[in-house]
Amino acid sequence: MAQSLQGIMGNFMFICVPSIIYFAIWTKYGASTGKMSKLVSFLFLSTTIVLCMSYPYEYDGNYLIDFRLIPLVLGTLYFGRLVGATLLVILFAFRFTIGGSGIYIGLLVAAIVFLSLAFIMTKIRLNSRKKLFIALFMSTFLSQVLLKAILLSLNDISFSLACHLILFGLIQFVGICLSVYYVELIRSHFSMLEEMKEIEKMKAISQVAASVAHEIRNPLTAVNGLLQVFKEKELPAGKRELLANTAILELSSAINTISDYLTFAQPRITTMTLLDLSAELRHVVRMLTPYADTELVTLTAASYTDQTVPGDSELLRRSLINLIKNSIEASANGSVDVTVQRIRKAVVIRIQDTGCGMTKQQIHRLGTPYYSLKEKGTGLGTMVAFSIIRAMNGAIHVESEINKGSLVEISFPVE
Repeated sequence: MAQSLQGIMGNFMFICVPSIIYFAIWTKYGASTGKMSKLVSFLFLSTTIVLCMSYPYEYDGNYLIDFRLIPLVLGTLYFGRLVGATLLVILFAFRFTIGGSGIYIGLLVAAIVFLSLAFIMTKIRLNSRKKLFIALFMSTFLSQVLLKAILLSLNDISFSLACHLILFGLIQFVGICLSVYYVELIRSHFSMLEEMKEIEKMKAISQVAASVAHEIRNPLTAVNGLLQVFKEKELPAGKRELLANTAILELSSAINTISDYLTFAQPRITTMTLLDLSAELRHVVRMLTPYADTELVTLTAASYTDQTVPGDSELLRRSLINLIKNSIEASANGSVDVTVQRIRKAVVIRIQDTGCGMTKQQIHRLGTPYYSLKEKGTGLGTMVAFSIIRAMNGAIHVESEINKGSLVEISFPVE
């Protein structure tokens, strides 16, 4: 009896370990559906069948008792009749390879279990509870009844063999219960994760929609007011021209906002050219120097490489302007130093400021929809900058310390 328990418990481990490996690793890092998933599931389950049949409990030198039906039932239930049929072929082939007596009895039971399960699956849509019930019925009750009926018809069953089969049936019952429960638990877990991702996606969409409304409503409201003035009052030519120019500026602001959001949503680099990062940086610094002077901030730039990277000049400048402008606004009466240099296999642009700094939580939320450290900001500029840099195959790293300043590193891979 001790030997039988050892053999049966070994089979039990062969059932549990591949299930844990498949559903805990593949389902997390691979695709949970599709041809690749079925291929991986077939490899795991066929390996389980081979292991169970390679280390069975041998009774009286004639009967091999193992858990081969559990992976067969699980494969058919969760991955379809094709996977189940292929597993059945593997089971048949390996059983003939092992040899010994009782081959046809075991194969007949396996074939009847598979065919019954395949027939039921064509007639009934299975939920989790139905799968559990059918798995229990097929692998435990039906297989045991068939086996005992065949043995009785051959007058080839003894009291001792019956006791071993009953023990085997009980442990197989527990094994299939735990296997199906674990599979359903993991599937529900990942289903919950997918739902959470959808919720986060919808939350981000709602935040972006709110940000769009906020950014566009103000200029449109201003234009509406100006048109009302045009309609209701007779104005001098000079006043009319001033109001018309103001309306054009407000509409341009709304158009730029829409353009920025489209860039964030679909940051496609349509025109790729080799960019001299040193030249691009000097151009941006020249543009922002007057703004830095008004904020009483010292803006400096230094270049230590002439390396070029592929990208879009206009989009890169827009992202650098947004990021450097943020540093200027955070560093009143301070300084912002911008450098570009090659570090190993990357060109790195460093934006170092002496501003108020950020917490780790604030750094983590940078570039997310509708998050800004400014009182009336929407975070649009930072979102667009991050999106453009990533579209150019770049990476962004931010370090910061409260009341000491921040460092933004933009790196582009080079050969």
